[in-house]
Amino acid sequence: MGLFDFMKVCLFSEVNGVVTLQGKPVAGARIVRTAKLGDKPYTDTTTTDSRGMFNFKARFTNSVNKIAPVEPRIPQKLVIEHAGKEHVGWEMSKHNYDTDGELGKPINISCELTNEETKQEIGYKIIWGKCKVN
Repeated sequence: MGLFDFMKVCLFSEVNGVVTLQGKPVAGARIVRTAKLGDKPYTDTTTTDSRGMFNFKARFTNSVNKIAPVEPRIPQKLVIEHAGKEHVGWEMSKHNYDTDGELGKPINISCELTNEETKQEIGYKIIWGKCKVN
């Protein structure tokens, strides 16, 4: 255990997803994941494989906010870049610092690029974008 582990916060839990276009896997799509804590953005990228699949490991940082009496609010976004277009796959605000705190379970999503960006309600959480929770 590190000296500052008590301040460790999960900005974005692990994400496993698949990107399709008209039901067929999209290889080589660039996925940009961003989480924001205060004014600081945390961004990383990956690319879909030949089966259209992608993975991001959980993203952590240390923050005094974990021990401060403030309500957590971490805006999150996944953008899919394919064929010169950007598609919002996932957009929500996370209101805790827990691993798997977005859904209470691991994030597994399917992203069909022909879908309209829509609102998906899971419990009291609202997710915006083209990706659907599996």
